[in-house]
Amino acid sequence: MIVLAQKRFFSIDMILRRYFLAVLSCAAVSTGARQLHAQQTPATPAEAAWWHHITVIAADSMHGRRTGTADYVKAAHYVADQFRSMGLEPGGTDGFFQPVHLAEARIAPEGSSIVLQTATSADTLPLTVQLKPSTVAEADGPMVFVGYGLNLPGAHDDLAGVDLHGKVAVYLNRMPKGLGATMFAHGRASRWRELQRLGAVAGIAIADAPAPGRARLTRPAGRPVTGLAEDPAEHGILVNVAADNAEQIFNGSGHTYAEMIALADADKPLPTIQLRPTFHARLQIERTPMDAPNVVGILRGSDPVLRDQYLIVSAHLDHLGIGRPVNGDSIYNGAIDNASGIATLLETAREFHDRKVRGRRSVIFLAVTGEEEGELGSAYFALHPTVPQSGVVADLNTDMYFPIIPFTGLFSYGWDESDLGKDIMPVLKAHGIANLEDPEPEQVRFIRSDQYSFIQRGIPSLAFKAGYVKGTPEMKVVTDWVANRYHKPSDDLQQPVNFKTAVAFDSLYFDIVRAVADRDTRPAWYKQSVFASIPRAGP
Repeated sequence: MIVLAQKRFFSIDMILRRYFLAVLSCAAVSTGARQLHAQQTPATPAEAAWWHHITVIAADSMHGRRTGTADYVKAAHYVADQFRSMGLEPGGTDGFFQPVHLAEARIAPEGSSIVLQTATSADTLPLTVQLKPSTVAEADGPMVFVGYGLNLPGAHDDLAGVDLHGKVAVYLNRMPKGLGATMFAHGRASRWRELQRLGAVAGIAIADAPAPGRARLTRPAGRPVTGLAEDPAEHGILVNVAADNAEQIFNGSGHTYAEMIALADADKPLPTIQLRPTFHARLQIERTPMDAPNVVGILRGSDPVLRDQYLIVSAHLDHLGIGRPVNGDSIYNGAIDNASGIATLLETAREFHDRKVRGRRSVIFLAVTGEEEGELGSAYFALHPTVPQSGVVADLNTDMYFPIIPFTGLFSYGWDESDLGKDIMPVLKAHGIANLEDPEPEQVRFIRSDQYSFIQRGIPSLAFKAGYVKGTPEMKVVTDWVANRYHKPSDDLQQPVNFKTAVAFDSLYFDIVRAVADRDTRPAWYKQSVFASIPRAGP
């Protein structure tokens, strides 16, 4: 939870001084005395240009640029000014800006209830609502148990032949055994959206464990949830029920919750069960509208046919704002996460400008808001692109790509899911950079940033980070950074940065963007990819 605190302002002189204060860092390993050295200051104009963007965007005076704040808007204006200076066309609905319509929402306990009605009684179960600003206030319907609630073509399907229109889908909030990491994570992330797409008006997710304390209808105390004001894929009412309250749901069905758990534990198929209770929800939702802009610049393609196809190059501009003080610092600057990605986005656009070249396709440079709130800006753009929806062909995304280690390898998340992987391999070879396998596939980073908003619309995507091999000093540096700086105030301008890595990554990234923009055919998912089954956005 982010708690608002007193704002602090720093002079431009102080910001510029910090430009020269990145400190030397090293990571020692138990097997020897090898150290990984970061540069103290930029040594070349290219390094200085990249770092300058970060000194502006991640300065204390930006107060962590939380979505919906004036500080975020200041950062957005900086990016728009840079786009203008690089000769990009305004690609928003208001110049370079695309206002993203958001809302903060909370449930008022007074006047809110969810009841399971049987022929003889009405039970009010302890539960927690998974609230979104787009959540409807009322829902009624019969209940059906649908196993894990998954529709994963080629892997697992609980929903074949099941009529969910106007019904409440009840499912175990766990996953079947044997799924790979990507499919596991995609299934969890997409399950509720898929159930709504198939007609469910509400969902009941049964947790694996008993309630840790008193469960409640309302969201826990703290700031309200932030989300898209309107989201056609997030409109129903989704609630969590603890395992120790689940047997009531199965009363009268001829089955028990314990039976379902035994089947799941034995890795046996789960039946579809028409349940006896009916679901009745009445929620009093308080909504406060707010806007925060995406920043959109377009470089028109040179090919008279392909220029109506659009490659999106994205990075998120927002961070966490002002929060709980750590060692006396309450500003969550977000220098690596993700001012570094925005700096690379800007320098990629600058490279096109300075070289006076264009891709055959048009390129949209997209700085999105609300990633830290749940990929909101990218989700909004994917739903409401400022160009014809059918023309959006791919997304390339950078988020927190670790310019803190030597650049010898690349994580190209999604390279084996679509034929975009064929574009990047010659580029990697030309730059002498290895395409590395992710040593932590359980982190499923391919669906954990803004590229996933486009994946969910059927658009082939890739995401990138500087790579490392498991067990190496480079991995230790990244692991230590995640433990000690990720989503903390210490992700600031004073941390060690590897400027050589940043510039080498920027150079590689430009060539990848150019390769995708110039390819002959429209990017496509491989047929065996789970993402190939997602309905494609647009006509």
